[in-house]
Amino acid sequence: MKPLHVAFIWHMHQPYYKDDLTSTYLLPWVRLRSAKDYYKMPALLDGYPNVRATFNLVPSLLAQIEDYGKEESVDLFLNLSKRAAGDLSAEERDFVLRWMRESPRALRVQQSPRYLELASRSPDAQYTTADIRDLQVWFNLAWCDPVWVENDRRLAELKRKDRDFNEEDKGILFEAQLERIRSVIPKYRELADRGQAELTFSPYYHPILPLICHVDSARSANPQIQLPERHFSHREDAERQIELGTGLFERMLGRKPKGMWPSEMAVGEAVIGLAEKAKLDWMISDEEVLARSLEGQFNRDEHLYQPKRVAREGGTVSMVFRDSQLSNVIGFDYQRMSSIDAARDLIARLRRIRDIQGDREFLAVIALDGENAWEFYPRDGHDFLNALYTELDSSSDIVTTTVSDFLAQYPSQQLLHHLHTGSWIGASLDTWIGDPEHNVAWDLLAETRDWLDAQSQQRPKESQSAALAWREILITEGSDWFWWFSRKHDSGMDPIWDNQFRLHLRNVYKLMGARAPARLFQPIIKRAPTPERGVPAALISPQTRQDPVWAQAGYYLVGSGFGALHRPAGVVERVYYGYDESKMYFRIDSPRSGHELESQKIELWLYCAGAPALDGDSDMELPLPKTAIAELGFEPAYVVRITPRAQGGKVTVAKVVEPLTRATSETSWDVEDPFSVAVPFPQVGKRPGDAFEVALIVSREGRDMEVVPPSGALGLRVPGQAAQIEVPHSEHLKVLVATAELAPFAKLGGVSDVAASLSKELRRLGHDVRVVLPRYRQVDIGRYGLRPVVTDLQVPLGGDKLAATIFEGRLGEMVVYFVDCPQLYDRDGMFGFGDDDARSVYFCRAVLEMMPALDFFPDVVHVHDWYAALIPNMLDRVYDRDPYSEIATTLTIHNLSAQGVFGFGALVLAGLQEWGLIRLGIPGLDNVVNFLGRGIHFADVVNTVSERYAKEIQTPEFGEGLDELLRRNTHKLHGILNGIDYETFDPERDPNIQHHYSAEAPQNKVLCRAALRAELGLEDVSRPLCAIVSRFYDVKGFDLIEQAMPELVQLGLQVVVIGTGDRRYEDMFRRWASELPRQVAVVIGFDAAMAQRIYAGADMLWMPSRFEPGGLAPLIALRYGTVPVVRATGGLADSIRDYDPVAQKGNGFRFGPYDPWQFFAAVVRAAENFRHPTEWAWLVQHAMKEDVSWSRSALKYVQLYVAAVAARRERRGLTTAVPASPAPVGK
Repeated sequence: MKPLHVAFIWHMHQPYYKDDLTSTYLLPWVRLRSAKDYYKMPALLDGYPNVRATFNLVPSLLAQIEDYGKEESVDLFLNLSKRAAGDLSAEERDFVLRWMRESPRALRVQQSPRYLELASRSPDAQYTTADIRDLQVWFNLAWCDPVWVENDRRLAELKRKDRDFNEEDKGILFEAQLERIRSVIPKYRELADRGQAELTFSPYYHPILPLICHVDSARSANPQIQLPERHFSHREDAERQIELGTGLFERMLGRKPKGMWPSEMAVGEAVIGLAEKAKLDWMISDEEVLARSLEGQFNRDEHLYQPKRVAREGGTVSMVFRDSQLSNVIGFDYQRMSSIDAARDLIARLRRIRDIQGDREFLAVIALDGENAWEFYPRDGHDFLNALYTELDSSSDIVTTTVSDFLAQYPSQQLLHHLHTGSWIGASLDTWIGDPEHNVAWDLLAETRDWLDAQSQQRPKESQSAALAWREILITEGSDWFWWFSRKHDSGMDPIWDNQFRLHLRNVYKLMGARAPARLFQPIIKRAPTPERGVPAALISPQTRQDPVWAQAGYYLVGSGFGALHRPAGVVERVYYGYDESKMYFRIDSPRSGHELESQKIELWLYCAGAPALDGDSDMELPLPKTAIAELGFEPAYVVRITPRAQGGKVTVAKVVEPLTRATSETSWDVEDPFSVAVPFPQVGKRPGDAFEVALIVSREGRDMEVVPPSGALGLRVPGQAAQIEVPHSEHLKVLVATAELAPFAKLGGVSDVAASLSKELRRLGHDVRVVLPRYRQVDIGRYGLRPVVTDLQVPLGGDKLAATIFEGRLGEMVVYFVDCPQLYDRDGMFGFGDDDARSVYFCRAVLEMMPALDFFPDVVHVHDWYAALIPNMLDRVYDRDPYSEIATTLTIHNLSAQGVFGFGALVLAGLQEWGLIRLGIPGLDNVVNFLGRGIHFADVVNTVSERYAKEIQTPEFGEGLDELLRRNTHKLHGILNGIDYETFDPERDPNIQHHYSAEAPQNKVLCRAALRAELGLEDVSRPLCAIVSRFYDVKGFDLIEQAMPELVQLGLQVVVIGTGDRRYEDMFRRWASELPRQVAVVIGFDAAMAQRIYAGADMLWMPSRFEPGGLAPLIALRYGTVPVVRATGGLADSIRDYDPVAQKGNGFRFGPYDPWQFFAAVVRAAENFRHPTEWAWLVQHAMKEDVSWSRSALKYVQLYVAAVAARRERRGLTTAVPASPAPVGK
């Protein structure tokens, strides 16, 4: 059988960043990409002599690389990086902190502990000169090719040093960077000279050629598109862009290009004439353009792999069309697979094409950006590319070639009579025109060009200035400006792009000695950012696509999940979804009609999560890609196929059959509108209370084109209460609580108290609850009477195994297990070590590995916070077979800001590298291993410690970067308010206080107040004693306290403070205590007994937190009759009700806006009420009668566990229902 010819075309492109009038580069990406990608990509071929490739080099990129090598221009970022950190002005420091402190989730940031530390700091944190200098180095060093860094002695030493760089280090780095930039262009010439690469070009400044020729061409693909007011039609500019491009290409690379990559693969009839006039041999576009060109006659296997000819205006040009599926799996999918598996998968796909080739000569074209994808790959793509090239170098049935060589050997025969006007993005031009901002930009460009044209004719003597001004016009015709003006894209630097576009237009006037119009000084982008998705706001029952109730639906905006890498096929623009008590509803907005979709054999598939059938007859083939489960984040149980027709459409519901490639039809019906469908819940196996996920796949001729959302899913919950799930073994649950902290053994924060007291309460309810945590150095074996129950437990960690001993102890009657591995846990302290990823991974693996040895397989594993959050992921992937398969998981989030963010190596440690990054399509979250994020994604149910906080964390203000992920999982997100341990906190029996009291007899509380004042040296006065029991951080509201404190002490209030934290606040309280020793007392540190004496002796407790997930301190205060003054946020809003003296309702005092004077006003209200002894006594007694124990909350946790078991079984097809219904879980 003949070998398959494959052409890899790597597209190297950057827009023109230089302001020629000032010789200044406003953005650094040409320099940084040269250091990271532009040399690496051709250099990789040195080790694989049998592998050939094509590199498309955009002339504006080549010109900038050459310019950098001359060192004649200014790079703003480079200048600020080179400048001595101590010499930077305040504005320059702010610039460095804003633009050189990249996201901590970027893989390149995570290669350095120091860069990760600096990137993870709050923007308003304090940065020293050394911090700034380290940022200057790491921003540039992180953008260097990692293999180059490993092999270059100078750079390797800088990476090893990691921190505390000096100014000389910066000189070494930038000298190496300049050397690399100067090597880029010679490297491409070298490859071309030895015949291993073909070099091609794009028009000089990367314009969209059809739009430059005629903006009306956008209507070829989208007749309804809104065009700019001014008419722009300048074929002569398009010709000039090509002419300038070929001229520079020939000068710099010593050869005339034979092939052209039209910018963004945007082609059309007009572009054929341009290519013929330039005497080009061939050009490239996308397979979707070919399909549209054949107007419904497209047979992928027959047409895609054979080049075409287009003949116009007396000439002929060959055309090749890229295989978008093969190109996109490299661009979007293989990052989440191991390098070897990804390379083998691509080879297998190519061999399937070879199998259908027969005696014909096929050319499979794989074409994509040569730089953008690699930053999402481990080691910047080296491992994948080396694995792929190794396979190709030794292959005899797959032969890499260049397009020109293939055409010379096998000239194209098939004539293409019509060439559709479109690009590689949805076969349309909508990405660069049609949005309001697009059209303003086009109008400004047209207005400026028309003005310059008139000036050039009126002032012919100024031809030199006019030539420079025309260059500015050509620059602003580039595609990138309009890409970022699109409402589908957000660079994070849109204001810079906006200003630079208008700067080039202003330069036209400046060069001609004229004043630029005021419009060019006004931002084009004025819109508020549009959220990419929303969740359903209410139950809806829409009757038509135009029904106004869709405004209450959830939605997903297609395109928002793709940055500079853009995959949407252009079939779906937005998906709306919602439900009522009996049905789920979907509205699909598409720029194409049902007739168009039918002619192109396009179908829409809604996949619903659940357990697929293991076997059975099937009559439907599914278009699920191999990476579907990773992309969707769930296994599909049912699929709803929507088949659009010229009139109406058809809906078919089918049960998915393993291995997810086929399904069995169960029911179908015709619909008047295929873009608005309703599906009864029972038809997809869902009952009241069920939570599940849905995703949409677009297919053409049975092959997937697009997934919506690109990763992850849309969450739904069927209204109503869930049916009671029969728990195995008995009516009681077996629960294993996995936590990094447990009072009294190991305590740093509130999670230790919650894990202890909740577990004890659940055990009182009759459930078999056990707890497991690491045995830190502070957990003394003798003191706590621990005994070994499992020895020499071999726990995997990466490619090795470390032995663990499992100790057993007791907390009351409750069993507590301790994972003992001295190599990892025998240290001073619990967290904050460089190997915290390994320590967490090991703990999670040990928890699962110990179960068979203990013969204890729980119904539910309840994990707390990030440290144990990989357990749900491991159960779904590594431990997915019996006896683990039915173990459900519950994740409780206490501290959302602590997420456990690490590099890809953490997956290797966890044995999860086979499945790779989860790629949820969330900017900033896809490129790292986020332990808490993975826990949220894989856990059966997720909860946080109050209902209010469960809602707040779905917003950017409180979401700590995970708000989008939490919104996607709102269907399984709950809020349950914490309780407190009544045995520990009991004013009737507390051994830490001298005088005991109760709600029924509270009079001894005044004696506790007198004793506290005496102990702390405070004056015995009639004014209220106010307490603060907290860590000292801004997030706890201490900035409000600091601002209000002078006025508060002026009121004569006494203040007692216990805690530790920010040195600034510790010093503040020390100063107040020194100045007013009879009015203010401070205890720095934490003494539990002292804290309980403060709770008993104080009159009120202050907690003005910026946000507060649960808020245990006010609950303890209520128990001791101490009235809370809190901000209404998170758990504080759920537990504290504002006091109304008229109605005699409430248990404390609240304020809303985060403002010091709002806090002050709340304290004043409390103090005024304190002056009325009868009212205050009622408030104290009422507070003490509040049930803040775990009794009610523990019952809600039981229901949460039941929901987790139900969700787990439903996913595995094991759900069993009995008639009784549990109480609803707090949400």
